[in-house]
Amino acid sequence: MTAVEPAIVKMRPELLPEILGIENSSFPDPWSENMFRAEMKEDGRRIFLVLEDEGRVAGYAIGWVVLDEFHLGNIAIMNQKRRGGRGRLLLQEILDQAYRQGCRMASLEVRASNEPAIELYKAFGFRPIAIRKKYYQNEDALVMMSDIVPIKSC
Repeated sequence: MTAVEPAIVKMRPELLPEILGIENSSFPDPWSENMFRAEMKEDGRRIFLVLEDEGRVAGYAIGWVVLDEFHLGNIAIMNQKRRGGRGRLLLQEILDQAYRQGCRMASLEVRASNEPAIELYKAFGFRPIAIRKKYYQNEDALVMMSDIVPIKSC
């Protein structure tokens, strides 16, 4: 039996229970179901993606297009699937979609203590540009920016 490759699809309301499970286990101040539902509008300015792996939601990424800039809001991979390249795959896809929508720059905030995420973002060309004091309840955020460079398919 061969393994099925992970697939990246648009976020759909019926996937919210699995998404919320990942959200709640990934962040100390998680989004609520109502927050997700309020943001899941098809208006061309939101990119909400889900990574499906072995028939389950393994992760998700959300972000917003603002003119020619993209802002990454959240990216999370379920605990059991971390360190397998899935976050890299999801980040590349959301940046590629933003590029196709005309974005040439991306920004994000990340907890200053989240070294694995910071290293992932640096691998994609993100660089620290500022600190936002107490952005996350009692923790500072590192603000990072990057040019968006599309990956050419082989």
